[in-house]
Amino acid sequence: MDKNTLKHIAELSRISLTNEELDKFTPQMQTILDSAKELQKIDTKGINPMKRHIPFSSLREDTPSKCLTQEDVLKNAKYKENGHVKVYGKIFGSIEES
Repeated sequence: MDKNTLKHIAELSRISLTNEELDKFTPQMQTILDSAKELQKIDTKGINPMKRHIPFSSLREDTPSKCLTQEDVLKNAKYKENGHVKVYGKIFGSIEES
């Protein structure tokens, strides 16, 4: 993925990007494309595609309950930065911001 390709895709999508945004988003788009290539390598023989969705009527009632505090979540996170958890993924090959 190069800047010209991303700029062309953005123009087709009617999205205007600054040069700074192109600089930032081009490597991110390449990471997404590389991740998709990794997923294509997975053997899915014998795995049937989903033929139907789960109807909302079969889901549990959405009942509010007590949540963990940010402090509680972060104290168990292996990687954290600026009050957020950083997530490591095998597909991405490094720590990715979440």
